[in-house]
Amino acid sequence: MPRARADLVMVGGKSPRQHIWEAIRAVNASPKELTTYAVARKSNHEDEAVRAYFRDLEKAGIVSKVRSIGRFDAEWFLLKDEGVEAPRVTKNGKVSNYAAGVENVWRALRILGEFSAAEASVAASINGASISEFGAHVYLSGLAKAGYVTRRGGTAGFKTRFSLVSARYTGPKHPIYQRDFDQVYDPNLDQVVWRKADQEVAR
Repeated sequence: MPRARADLVMVGGKSPRQHIWEAIRAVNASPKELTTYAVARKSNHEDEAVRAYFRDLEKAGIVSKVRSIGRFDAEWFLLKDEGVEAPRVTKNGKVSNYAAGVENVWRALRILGEFSAAEASVAASINGASISEFGAHVYLSGLAKAGYVTRRGGTAGFKTRFSLVSARYTGPKHPIYQRDFDQVYDPNLDQVVWRKADQEVAR
């Protein structure tokens, strides 16, 4: 089955669950009750999609149900605010630590300025988060495509090293490399800052 175009499944570079997660955090920070209905209206997504994400988050221990409201609505309590990027959870409640890992890579890059993927993996694997050397290399390579970092080396005996381009530091929220669509979304700017498809069209 062919993959859907990025611009059909992403709005502003964000996945549907990213929009829902941001709505959860926004409603939770407001005087309103955190309900399925309130989040659906805030995120502009279907109630069923919001219910499904809440169910997965509940299994992961990120939210808990306070009470049911009628047949389809419910009030929720946010147990863990996982930060700006939507938690990646499966239907079984399994949570991926990748988002926390790349967030730590971005933070470490700002502090250290330069490192290899192996060094990035070590620096980022703290406070329960973890990212493999390969995962760090993929993320940093994505940042390099978008011009956030420069890269040198990559030859036998000299591992690739990535250096932060200081002028491209846009803020504390880590740029999100969406590998499936080969594009980079920057939550600090709220926009897709690089897209491979655009480069191919420009040729």
